[in-house]
Amino acid sequence: MRNSQPLAIRFLRSPILWGGLATAAFYGLIRMGVIGGALVDRYLLSHPVEYVATALFFIGLAVLGLKAVDVLRQSTLVGRVLLGSPPAQGERPAGCDVLLARLDDVSDSHQDDYLIRRLRELLRFVRARQSAESLDEQMQVLSETDTTRAEEGYALCNLITALIPVLGFLGTVIGITGALGHLAPDQLEQSLPRVMDGLYVAFDTTALALALTSLLMFVRFFVSQAERRLIEQVDRHVAVELEDRFIATGVKTVEGRDEIRQLAQRVFDNADRLVERQAQLWHQSMDAAGVRWSQMARAAGEQIRDVLGSALAEGLRSHAREITTAHQSLADQNRQHWNEIQKTQVQNTHSLASLQASLSHQAEVLERAIAAAGQVSTLEDALNRNLTQLRGANHFEQTAVSLAAAVQLLAARLGEPDLPDRIRLSGDETDQQAA
Repeated sequence: MRNSQPLAIRFLRSPILWGGLATAAFYGLIRMGVIGGALVDRYLLSHPVEYVATALFFIGLAVLGLKAVDVLRQSTLVGRVLLGSPPAQGERPAGCDVLLARLDDVSDSHQDDYLIRRLRELLRFVRARQSAESLDEQMQVLSETDTTRAEEGYALCNLITALIPVLGFLGTVIGITGALGHLAPDQLEQSLPRVMDGLYVAFDTTALALALTSLLMFVRFFVSQAERRLIEQVDRHVAVELEDRFIATGVKTVEGRDEIRQLAQRVFDNADRLVERQAQLWHQSMDAAGVRWSQMARAAGEQIRDVLGSALAEGLRSHAREITTAHQSLADQNRQHWNEIQKTQVQNTHSLASLQASLSHQAEVLERAIAAAGQVSTLEDALNRNLTQLRGANHFEQTAVSLAAAVQLLAARLGEPDLPDRIRLSGDETDQQAA
């Protein structure tokens, strides 16, 4: 197959080129005053978003215009006999090379047409198989392929149709933002015109986008319908050119059809049995998997239970050991404390015993002192009587001194130094007694 479209041809068929030229021409006419008016100034010249939306609209129109021109150009080829009349006895698959050469003789401008491309692919299909079997199915497949390819040709137009409303909403957001930015509550009357201008831009861009999108979708509908009718005409023309052109094979005979029908029936039966067998295997596999999962879950549960039981038992044993150790330590501390208390009590008992012995000794001393005091009193009385008897003796003073010494000696022995004071040996009294 030849090179369908040189680079220059593809460039000239670029919708972006023709859309850009249409946009430049349109705004050039506006600048020259050929096209003008209040609506044009308001909806096409008020904001950059309007320029972009208009440019996209013309690019979309260029896509649809080029599509329409291509459909009209291909329609001129449909209906022409391109392969010639078939032989009376039918065409053999080996003659596909001659038929392909006839297609190559068509002008270069039609080499990428639906009809030429469809015929070429079908002839190659027959040549590759050396039979016209399944030619009808291949025709249907190629028809669906061309329909899909035709829809893909509107990809740029679909993108522009979705993008223009987005630009309109963008202009709305920009206009409302500008209006709010110019709003001054303290100078409402002065800022109101600028706020209104921003709101005009906001709503005008949306209105322009919706209008351009609606017009673009309206034109696209008619162009796509024309292209769909073209594909249907190609389907009919291809069927006329190829359907009864080639020699019928054994498959076309009644016996061959019966054999194929029986073979197909056996294949269907085997497929049904395989499906049923596969379903049974699936059920068995699911049941086995369920049992296996149950066993695994049970084993996992038992393992978890054992692990948890072992961990809990070990934890309880460790806790019991810690409690036993703490109890033993506390018992040792209490025992040591009680030993210290017992030692203290023993020491206190010894101290009390020593104190008791000391008190007993003091009591004995006190008893002896009391007894000695009684004896001293008796002695004093005896001395006083003796003194009374010895009043008139010549050696009274010497006797008194001797008695005083005796008393002092007795007092020193008893620990009572004040006892001699009870002996009244003043000079006057002695003299009086002596007198």
